[in-house]
Amino acid sequence: MIDYLTQVKPLEDAGFDDTQIAEIIASATASAILIADLENFLDFNSLAKRNAITASWEGVLPDEITNNAFGLSAGLTQLFNHLNKHRSTVVDTTVQPWAVDAKDLTNGLLAAGLITQAQLDAFYALGGGRPNASVVVQDVVDSRNAYNAEQAEIARQDSIRTLQAEIENDYINPAIADGVSDEATVRAAIKAGL
Repeated sequence: MIDYLTQVKPLEDAGFDDTQIAEIIASATASAILIADLENFLDFNSLAKRNAITASWEGVLPDEITNNAFGLSAGLTQLFNHLNKHRSTVVDTTVQPWAVDAKDLTNGLLAAGLITQAQLDAFYALGGGRPNASVVVQDVVDSRNAYNAEQAEIARQDSIRTLQAEIENDYINPAIADGVSDEATVRAAIKAGL
């Protein structure tokens, strides 16, 4: 089960609805993907590599940016712009919007036949996989309901402890203050006070 406080509530507070929250949580990887690992992955899988002389990107994915044959140019441009930033060290697919963008792009690449299912799986393995890939809206609702039920039980128990403290302070402590009262005397004092 997903955790309401750490996974759902921050997204709620950011204004996302349950459908969006489920998509974000299901899309997120366990950890961010290192740029170096991603570049090696693209090269080893013959998807994209830097030209040794010009340092420009070449391969199947850069060709899609130019040709836009499958309508994936915008997502790929965003990815390669990020890869080209000198200070970028990771693609943080643990958070929105990068988690959903990565899912949409990889699903589009798979549907277009530009990557295989094995490559899609290997891409996500770079970030430790998607631990909550099967999360749906009902999981978000269940997480919230479980949290609310837990909070209601905590409030109920706190209320009983408060009542217990009041009874001790108002009736029991005064009744035993003399040091000689027995249980029957304390019970009688409680009943008389209630």
